Amino acid sequence: MQQMLIPTSSGQTSLENNTNILYECIVERRHLFLNRKYYLQLTTQCLTLSEKQNQQNPKYIYQLKIDKVFTWSVLNNKIVGFQLPYQDKIKDFFGNPNDMVNLKTKMGALVCYQKIEMFYKKEEILQTGSFGKVTKEICRFTSNIVAIKSIKCQNNQSPAIKNEIEILKKLKQGNVLNILEIKEVYKDEFNYYIVTEYLPGSNLKQHLERKTKPYSIQEALQIMESLLKGLQSIHQNGIIHRDLKPANLMYHNNQIKIIDFGLACFNGKQLEQYPSCGTTGYSAPEVLNVWNKKQAYDYKVDLFSVGCILYKLLTLDGLFRSNNEKETFKNNKTCQFTIKEKGSVFDLVQLLVKAEPQQRLDCQQAIEAVQALLDYKYFDVNIWYTNKLKQYHIGRSQCELNQEPQTKLSRQCSLTNFKYQEPQTERQRNIPKKIDQN
Repeated sequence: MQQMLIPTSSGQTSLENNTNILYECIVERRHLFLNRKYYLQLTTQCLTLSEKQNQQNPKYIYQLKIDKVFTWSVLNNKIVGFQLPYQDKIKDFFGNPNDMVNLKTKMGALVCYQKIEMFYKKEEILQTGSFGKVTKEICRFTSNIVAIKSIKCQNNQSPAIKNEIEILKKLKQGNVLNILEIKEVYKDEFNYYIVTEYLPGSNLKQHLERKTKPYSIQEALQIMESLLKGLQSIHQNGIIHRDLKPANLMYHNNQIKIIDFGLACFNGKQLEQYPSCGTTGYSAPEVLNVWNKKQAYDYKVDLFSVGCILYKLLTLDGLFRSNNEKETFKNNKTCQFTIKEKGSVFDLVQLLVKAEPQQRLDCQQAIEAVQALLDYKYFDVNIWYTNKLKQYHIGRSQCELNQEPQTKLSRQCSLTNFKYQEPQTERQRNIPKKIDQN
């Protein structure tokens, strides 16, 4: 069905309010004798064109949906306007090139654009896989460097691709920190193209592969704090990532950014798309056993993955160590592992990788524990956890709720009555070096 620019008339629904306007500018329709000026307003829902400023009943309302294809007009390497379908015709609108660039940026991820090669120049291939590839490219109009993930439109993958786009769009609108920001979406006959910010540096897996000794406890906890703050924001927006692992975490300037939401889902839709998913060695057992138990899982699956990542940082070894991937998968599915290392940070790992999600920490609790370990050298995680169980019902997940950030002072007040470990010996504090089997 052809997309339509909907004219409004008396009696039809008018633009409700101007509280969520993303951009405003003036455009014009060129006619033989007299050009006609329109006041353009962009919201997250629609693009409107009015003959008068702040008109309550715009002449045209163009509904914005990700499956709609929007066409830009380019002349002499400048974006000079756009085209909209109307009553089996194409209407051209023209505007100031700077306004058009700004409009295009603001409208990114609200619709699909055409002809990506007109707007971006390929610099290098960053990653390839069964899904497609990720390239580093430069915008021809702004000179901004971006990363573009191209995904093949085959085997009825469009719903999954649109789901990933909708999730990234939701996170962008929520101003979520520590995640990869989506900028635009393009589409042609063969591929979707998701344009995101370009993150310099390497992913955490690449960092781990280059290391000859594990991260220090301080470094590992700082990485965890950054990861958990991003994850908490993701959960607060009603989204479960479902594939947290070092390869999906960009690490730059001691900051983590969460990437690749191809397996993510909105809470409540866990059983609709890829119910059993993730990566062997990092997936929660309830995800791998979803077909056996036929029971929906929740946000806690991401916390299990966080625990596996933390153990990897501290030891350079996987939690489910084995001789082959088949055995690793079996151990992961049955949650069979042994943590021989001692100390509060490994007690934290134990609380994150509990087989029963009801006994596992949620995001807010994990953040509190990490920050306490950063603040206090001999903080006893197990005593803290016992006190937490007295305050909360077991299994009550707070991770999707808004929480006031704690300061070091407020954390100190809340921890006043907790006992601490005796100082560890130098031998106990040493973390044994492991060999990465991946």
